Amino acid sequence: MNFFRNKSIRFALTFQLTAFLFVILTLFAALILQRFQNNLDADADVLLRSKIEGLEDSINVYWDVYRRTRAAEENFLQVARDWIATGSSNSLMSGLLVSIYRPDGRLVADNRRDLNDFKFPKELLRRIWKKKLVYENTTITNFIGFQVRFRSCFVYVESRQQNYIIHTALEIKKIEEPLAQLQLVVFLLLPLFLVVAAFLEWLLVRRSLGSLVRFMDEVRGMDVVRLRDPFHAEKFPETEIQDLAKTFNTLLARIEGAFVQQRRVFEDLSHQMKTPLAVMRGELEVALKKRRTLAEYREILASNLEEAERMSAIVENLLKLARFDAQEMRLEKTTFKVRDAVMELLPQMEKLASSREVGLEVFCSDDLLLNADRFKIQQSLLNLLDNAIKYARPRTVVTIRCYETETEVCLTVHDDGSVIPRDEIGQVFERFWRSKSTMKEKGYGLGLSIVKALVEMQNGQVSVKSSAKAGTEFTL
Repeated sequence: MNFFRNKSIRFALTFQLTAFLFVILTLFAALILQRFQNNLDADADVLLRSKIEGLEDSINVYWDVYRRTRAAEENFLQVARDWIATGSSNSLMSGLLVSIYRPDGRLVADNRRDLNDFKFPKELLRRIWKKKLVYENTTITNFIGFQVRFRSCFVYVESRQQNYIIHTALEIKKIEEPLAQLQLVVFLLLPLFLVVAAFLEWLLVRRSLGSLVRFMDEVRGMDVVRLRDPFHAEKFPETEIQDLAKTFNTLLARIEGAFVQQRRVFEDLSHQMKTPLAVMRGELEVALKKRRTLAEYREILASNLEEAERMSAIVENLLKLARFDAQEMRLEKTTFKVRDAVMELLPQMEKLASSREVGLEVFCSDDLLLNADRFKIQQSLLNLLDNAIKYARPRTVVTIRCYETETEVCLTVHDDGSVIPRDEIGQVFERFWRSKSTMKEKGYGLGLSIVKALVEMQNGQVSVKSSAKAGTEFTL
């Protein structure tokens, strides 16, 4: 929401909680007031009906005793005035309007001299005749000319000698006086309650966000040097803040890893470029000291070209490893036959193998399937085969085997060449590492590092075993 864009979390939470509380309390107050009003209306209806019941009984008794004569009717008028003038201890009944009408709506007697006679609408008369008991909100004009709203009850009384309509009514204003008082209390207390609640919410939110504030203070105090110092997540409460601190530690570890990787790439480049650049510089300085023949210049340029190609290969391999470390290489997994993928590589390696008088053998089942990135698996095998052929003894065989265990697919490359000393086995996959026994062969010491990166990015593993009797075997 735009309203909270530049507001603090503390303000936003307090405002939202207060607004939510305001809505809930308003709805609750409206429900209570409506329920209270319904109860007042029900109580008023009961009072009106109880007054009518007394009059109804009196009318029935009177006409049971007297026959219908002029004298009886005149006497009834006086008796009726006495009946309706009878007071009540109930505060509501003190303002009660009581009237007796003939069935056609003509007034017989009433107790409120300050009001004009009630004029019955024809539709209301029909309903009274039909239903016998009708509750209705009515309006009666007083002598001053103001209209007064009443809650009215009409009962049609059928006695032996004469029928009447008894009308009792209470001013709605008087009925709703307790409701008005309750509304005043609610409207005065609700804002006060919300102010107190907002203050308490502010304190609670401030207390709840205390850990976040401390966390932010630590973040502000961070610099590149402090990347190695993780947050002490345990000093925060076991809440989302602690999870945030742990997540931040993970992020810092990744950033630190990226810095380390970048620094290592620069160090590796500077280290590996130093020798070929020194060679090129030395040869060029020697060439410029005196005039030389065309053949000598060609030899120097060819040597420089070889060193340049070496540097280019080193840079390319280092960049490839950097992309692996940064997880920028995408996997294109497919399900393929392992034997077919291996056999595709043999034509590329046979020329190198024949020049070294080394044979190639493949033991791989036709129905062995693997779900992985086919191209990257082949790249890994090419690097292993290249190493195996280069370091194998003449007139020996490099063997490729493929097999399946309960949980894995394994590919092995075996040769009978130079043995890797036991104390160097753990360094085989390090960048630029080369065994002392293989220094005479050309290489950069990056091939096995690339193999390890290619395999691990596919959730695989690579291992090596080497001994004088069994030879050297790499397993993917």
